[in-house]
Amino acid sequence: MAAVWQQVLAVDARYNAYRTPTFPQFRTQYIRRRSQLLRENAKCGFEPGLRRQYLRLRSQLLALRYGPLSEQSSFRASSVRSSRTTLDRMEDFEEDPRAQGARGHRRSVSRGSYQLQAQMNRAVYDERPPGSLVPTSVAEASRAMAGDTTLIPRLQFANDDKHLLACCSLDGTLSIMTLSPPPPTVKVTLKGHAGPVTDFAWSLSNDIIVSTSKDGTLRIWNTEDGRCIREVLDPEGSELLCCTFQPMNNNLTVVGNSKHHLQVVNISTGKKVKGGSSKLTGRVLSLSFDAPGRILWAGDDRGSIFSFLFDMATGKLTKAKRLVVNEGSSVCSISARSWISREARDPSLLINACVNKLLLYRVVDNEGTLQLKRSFPIQHGSQALHSIFCPLMSFRQGACVVTGSEDACVYFFDVERNTKAIVNKLQGHSGPVLDVSFNCDESLLASSDATGMVIVWRREQK
Repeated sequence: MAAVWQQVLAVDARYNAYRTPTFPQFRTQYIRRRSQLLRENAKCGFEPGLRRQYLRLRSQLLALRYGPLSEQSSFRASSVRSSRTTLDRMEDFEEDPRAQGARGHRRSVSRGSYQLQAQMNRAVYDERPPGSLVPTSVAEASRAMAGDTTLIPRLQFANDDKHLLACCSLDGTLSIMTLSPPPPTVKVTLKGHAGPVTDFAWSLSNDIIVSTSKDGTLRIWNTEDGRCIREVLDPEGSELLCCTFQPMNNNLTVVGNSKHHLQVVNISTGKKVKGGSSKLTGRVLSLSFDAPGRILWAGDDRGSIFSFLFDMATGKLTKAKRLVVNEGSSVCSISARSWISREARDPSLLINACVNKLLLYRVVDNEGTLQLKRSFPIQHGSQALHSIFCPLMSFRQGACVVTGSEDACVYFFDVERNTKAIVNKLQGHSGPVLDVSFNCDESLLASSDATGMVIVWRREQK
């Protein structure tokens, strides 16, 4: 667990974008000075209980001043309620659209995006690029088999958790693994889908996972005991291929199906949200919200990416823009980032689209219009590969992204380098690398491949 002073600084950094919004230089100086003072005070040997009490009070005061935040990549606010409470108490949008703002994970204040955490990174994280990763040794059980030789299409670390990892497989199950203490062990297996699991997502508080399957169901799981809380049938009886939580309201999940439809679902009732549906040109394969949850991007198997405006008051989707990446190609992965670095302030999308390239797009307006910034060569012609932005990168030298590849390697690219953009290439898989996931502090990277292997890579200590 991080030192208390680091947790205090993380809380301050989450709210830093709300301080003197017209004077960003002051915010940078403020968080640097806070880091210096907290480091010095940590050496004075104050009683641990007193320091933890200060952390609680500081969190409460900032939440009262600015409103509770729910950034996935920072320390969890004590004011965020669990998703299970949300399931028990949240009412349907269709029944009472006015019941916004006070329940579950809803909040009225716009999230300050990754800029909040970026200012923390400069203070508490070293400047090395995240390419210095090595597989932990066999003696430490670095490789965790999930489903033996069953293909592992998706895996993801839990929010704000260094050692909790989930993956889904085509045998219809999901596995939640804990990586510490070694060796990795399966904490719980989620069983119930009658067909291959295609996608899943953690709730903000990690107590719920939603999953989609080719059996035509969306399932909501209790991550502690593996119990299926609710099963939602696709009204068209089609395969469900992808899902994502609405970041500002984890009571809402967006799902995409094989009949080209996109649908917002209220997971507390299992009902579709009125006005929360739309149709794409092909099978919906990938979804991603921007940080505030106002824009949703969806990719299909015809090579198109659509942007939708999300109405926070009603859950309604309004189609905004369409971009054809490559006619007939599958857009199998979309990852949104509010901004990358000091030199790249524009919001960005990272795209895998079966064109033997990893694509980085700039978001140029409030309707989600995309403009290609640059591309990086990888082997990607047919498999459903995924990529990610590194979680901690906004203030260190360079800005890295990570992707799987069909040549069985994991690639790191620095998106700000004009030449020699490859930072590192990790080798160890025996099949196409389908998905990659960093934990919250980049100390571990997990990657899965088409043979059913999950490799956990440890950040090399220097």
